[in-house]
Amino acid sequence: MLPITSGNSDRNLISYVDGGRFDEIMLTGDLTGINKFLNNAGPNARDAHDRPVLNRAAEAGNLMVVARLLDLGANPNIADPQGATALHRAAVIGDDGIVECLINAGAEVDALDCQMRTPLWYAAANHLPDSEVVDVLLRAGANTHHRDVNGVSPEDLL
Repeated sequence: MLPITSGNSDRNLISYVDGGRFDEIMLTGDLTGINKFLNNAGPNARDAHDRPVLNRAAEAGNLMVVARLLDLGANPNIADPQGATALHRAAVIGDDGIVECLINAGAEVDALDCQMRTPLWYAAANHLPDSEVVDVLLRAGANTHHRDVNGVSPEDLL
């Protein structure tokens, strides 16, 4: 597949990579392998299904890889084909460490996916209302009133 521009600048290219190979390296926690992989592919690489490797690391709960991708300049607001960002993916699995890391890197706390759902919506729907992920998102200023395509807000779920 050919690289495409990310929209951030003409020089910032997105590469398509073997997602299985990335998963294999990520799951072993091999920082040397991760660094080699990312030096070749770049921090905004996507797999064959157009999913950013940052999103994959977030949904796998791998804080070390998320932090490394962000250190290398990964865009924390890059979305997958469903419109979900890494923050959405981290909120779904309930990983407050990754949520906090992404927010500190500039992730948009009220990013909307294709269902018009925010990370807070997923955190509220998938976890106890008093979960740490919900607290982290609320402290970061997440909107509790935004309604999804079905008219449901995070406030309705909390």
